[in-house]
Amino acid sequence: FEAVADVIMPVVYPVTIAMALCVALVNLLHTPGVESAGTGGMTTAVYAEKASDSASVKLEGAMANAAVFIAFITAATFALFLLFKYRLAKVIWAYMGFSGLLIFGLLGGNILLQVLDKLEIAVDMISVYLFLWNFSAGGALMTFFWPGPLVVKQGYLIFISTIVSYYFTQIPEWTTWTLLVAMALYDLYAVLTPNGPLKMIVELAQERDEDIPALVYESRGTPDAGLRRRRTSARETAESRASEATSEMSPLIQDRSPASDDGDSRFHLPDSIKLGLGDF
Repeated sequence: FEAVADVIMPVVYPVTIAMALCVALVNLLHTPGVESAGTGGMTTAVYAEKASDSASVKLEGAMANAAVFIAFITAATFALFLLFKYRLAKVIWAYMGFSGLLIFGLLGGNILLQVLDKLEIAVDMISVYLFLWNFSAGGALMTFFWPGPLVVKQGYLIFISTIVSYYFTQIPEWTTWTLLVAMALYDLYAVLTPNGPLKMIVELAQERDEDIPALVYESRGTPDAGLRRRRTSARETAESRASEATSEMSPLIQDRSPASDDGDSRFHLPDSIKLGLGDF
């Protein structure tokens, strides 16, 4: 199971970092006794929760908000499928890059200004704008278009997860829990059903042997794990040749499987794991 941990832990680390950063932002920027007004976006398009409303009114409004949000997500996912099907991946990449630029620049910039104000740090606006522009443009390019160090891309993707997660904490409580249940049900439909949009996108990408344009965090495991797998493969090859050479003299040698001594071979572990940003 040590081999399994070598592959899983590199995925656990970024999720833990994103959660810790989000919790730190909430603790820093939240004012006790002040109720959040919500994001004011699609998650509260139908109903704006009020503390004075009854439980039934909150539940009904939350279900309406979740229905609108899920309808938008479904339509957007099918639109992405059609673009991918008709080989318009450049449109998807352009949309992803523009979205990443807005997340880093606008949403991230708003959080940065709140943090500076909360900590009472005086910085001139020119420096702030220059920093935001370089950070946002570099993040969009490194995440979607330019090859670069894997750790840099991972860092930007963790920042995206943290920023989006922080804004989701501004959603009213009833809408939050209703939306979580609705998103879980939608994921079951989108991934597991034959007509699910995500399932169709994955199958089409596998059929064409193409990458899916998406926000994907990639973990390549630890160097020790990869080295151990290579050594195991070399050892298996050597022992297999030795077994063939001595099969007539000692048939019992063939019954000994080196895979039973190594977790990587037993579990068929991959060299890398890709995690969708929605899983954060």
